[in-house]
Amino acid sequence: MTTSRFILEDIARRLPAGNLPDGYSVETLSDQQLQDIVVANAIGVPMTFPLYLKVEGGEWWLLPYEPQITLQGTNIVVKKQVSKGSVRGTIKERWSQGDYQVNVSGILIGSDGSYPSADVKRLRAFCEAGRVLVKSPLLEIFSINQIVIESWSTPFTSGPANQAYTIAALSDDIYKLLLRKEDLKQI
Repeated sequence: MTTSRFILEDIARRLPAGNLPDGYSVETLSDQQLQDIVVANAIGVPMTFPLYLKVEGGEWWLLPYEPQITLQGTNIVVKKQVSKGSVRGTIKERWSQGDYQVNVSGILIGSDGSYPSADVKRLRAFCEAGRVLVKSPLLEIFSINQIVIESWSTPFTSGPANQAYTIAALSDDIYKLLLRKEDLKQI
């Protein structure tokens, strides 16, 4: 199924201006550039926040039907309780930002009316990986490009060709734990 250029241009015009490359307008984009900007799901419906997954050494996998992505951030605050007569509350000694909690829920649908075994196996491989690289417009806003999956489930789903899933993950950053003298000079 191919989508006509007219439809792609119409969808691209409705997207935020930041989705277009600098210096380009919808009319000046090639067909391939339009298709890259307007990502569609397995049945051709445009996705607002497509989610791509990749394990190191593997290829990017676009989840075939747009999942729901929920982010939750936390701040870690160290509080001290000091007895000072009329002063109430705690003294906030320091704080840092915690990991983002990333929850993904979606569905996999078999294209020929049968159970989506291949997609479920592929999803399982990502869920059991130590670290998963991710790409999504929503996650990019929060500078999240890799996650660690804490838990996942594939609950009962009605219909023989459907399988729902949920993933609970944490954002993951790359840290340099061993520093050389040259690294300390840059700090």
